[in-house]
Amino acid sequence: MYLNEDTLAYLSGETFSNGAPIEWTYDDDDKRFRSRIAWLRELCAARQIVHVGCVDHDLDQALHKLKRGKWVHAELCAVARRCLGVDLNAEGIEKVRTTMGFKDVLAADLMHDPCEPLFGQSWHDLLLGEVLEHIGNPVSFLTRLHERFAHQFERIIITVPNAFAEENYRCARRGIEAINTDHRFWFTPYTLAKVALDAGWQPRRLIACRNGVVKKRSVIKNRRLSRYPLLRNNLIMIAEPTLQTKNQ
Repeated sequence: MYLNEDTLAYLSGETFSNGAPIEWTYDDDDKRFRSRIAWLRELCAARQIVHVGCVDHDLDQALHKLKRGKWVHAELCAVARRCLGVDLNAEGIEKVRTTMGFKDVLAADLMHDPCEPLFGQSWHDLLLGEVLEHIGNPVSFLTRLHERFAHQFERIIITVPNAFAEENYRCARRGIEAINTDHRFWFTPYTLAKVALDAGWQPRRLIACRNGVVKKRSVIKNRRLSRYPLLRNNLIMIAEPTLQTKNQ
């Protein structure tokens, strides 16, 4: 999914509407109903990346996912030229290093800590995988990342839950909201792009995908979600630092 000129005008505030019908430009890739991990492996292959939030919610969950081949950090390490894992959870980082054997990790607060390993070398991607929905003020968070690291990365990759997911609609019809209780936000493609642009990151591409396994036996569901990308339950956004900042 790509932004068209009308959408860019709305995002920048050049144009305003109280009920704009936002349209996206689709290509053949948007017809591919794939998992988030599959997309991230493709996007990060042979690149130097920093994976923020690598520990997951807790080590037990990470270990369980690792055994099933579903731990994102391990999958990224398998394809990236270098994958540095960063997390606020110092205890979790230590266990990832000693128990799970992933040595290239760093316990750090990207907002305030020195983060020496991130400076002094070129990186391709700063990956925020399922992080932004946990942050109280996502614009301030992304702005701070832009201020500190815009010169260090070619682009930022953000993944978040999609508010338009068809399972949200099914739950709503039953009077239920099914949610991770630490989440502060749901995002749509437009609102995610708006938050990023407000923080200084220029959205280039959005991908709707599956947060979880795409089961081959779910033929009817897979066909439906191949046809209607906006009903998938996860979003990936690729954005770049603004040209103004990069040229300073």
